[in-house]
Amino acid sequence: MTELQQIIETLIDQLLLWIPSQIFVDFPFLSVLLANPNGRFVLAGLALVVSFICLWISLRVVQALLDKQTKLGSNLSDDPVNLGDSHSSEALSKDGFQFFKRTGEETVQCDDDLALSAIEQEMLAVKQLFADGHILKDVYVVETRRLYGKAKALRSQTDRS
Repeated sequence: MTELQQIIETLIDQLLLWIPSQIFVDFPFLSVLLANPNGRFVLAGLALVVSFICLWISLRVVQALLDKQTKLGSNLSDDPVNLGDSHSSEALSKDGFQFFKRTGEETVQCDDDLALSAIEQEMLAVKQLFADGHILKDVYVVETRRLYGKAKALRSQTDRS
């Protein structure tokens, strides 16, 4: 037997000493594993896998808690974050960006260049909000898709004319 193998077996034996004896009574297959010469390695592998699973679960819980705090912190209570088409209700953020609240009715702009320019400016503003960390990735994606759909609809209207 090599020296490394002896060190590993000693470490496994020390690990097994930490296991309460009642577990071996409740789960007799563990005693059968220990009777086998290689059973200690199997039992140590099981203990290692279970410990990694417990570590993974605890890290996922911590990640979920941190994500929840990030989402709560990203919604600034003093800045209304309602992006939309209508410019009826205006509020300035700390950065001087202007937010607009949707009213449900869309205003149709007769000049296509002005409409596309407005969409471009709104896309740039949403991009800047995301880069500054004021909105989440999901909100950024939804707003970008909405603006793209708006520009695509404008293009299809001009193609029909």
